[in-house]
Amino acid sequence: MLKKSINAFLTATLVAGLVLGAGAPTVDAKKAPKAPKTEQVQKADKSKQNVPAELPYTYTSRDYGYTIQCPQRPLGTIPANIFYGDDSKKGEILVFANEGYNVTYGWAVLQDAFTDRTIPDLNQLNEEHAKALVKHMMDTYGYEGVMMVELANHNKAIYAITGKVLDVDTDGDGQADQTIEASSQNAVTYFRGADGVRYGVELIDNPELRDETIDLYQKALNTFKTSKG
Repeated sequence: MLKKSINAFLTATLVAGLVLGAGAPTVDAKKAPKAPKTEQVQKADKSKQNVPAELPYTYTSRDYGYTIQCPQRPLGTIPANIFYGDDSKKGEILVFANEGYNVTYGWAVLQDAFTDRTIPDLNQLNEEHAKALVKHMMDTYGYEGVMMVELANHNKAIYAITGKVLDVDTDGDGQADQTIEASSQNAVTYFRGADGVRYGVELIDNPELRDETIDLYQKALNTFKTSKG
């Protein structure tokens, strides 16, 4: 599953046209779709450009002021502080599928998801600093994959997949002494919105990440808008 999830993640990112050239992993070009002909693009309804058919529902958050295209109308939303059991979490979870009280498929949209020190302004980083940041996040946070990508309007973001196998410090000496396997993996994206807010959008898909949900998640990120664009 590890290899499959990473390959699906990378392929979906390339399909969405997101991966930046600097330090980006390579993916089999045969998996990328052919670009549409120019005349097809010109004839397209401008009002529906950038809105994939697989994401027909427009969700607008009354509490947090963002809009994103969804694969369906959310079954409901859960405040992030309740979902994570952490009062510092600000945002909401859009629930698309559940089993009882367990969310099996959804998107978490968080505000103030990182600090300026953790992730500086990505649009101002040069190639060298961007590569250093990606390496630091891989080494520090135990992600299985990290890359810098470009969303709509040339807004840069950090994409990551959480690790399946984690090294943990069980005795508090600062050194990892045990390896555990996580019950699930998530994909997460960090970026600054046009409103200046530091967003984190997380794909929740249990018990394991699926190719189709990664693809929809990637496409939806390019439809994300705030009150300022």
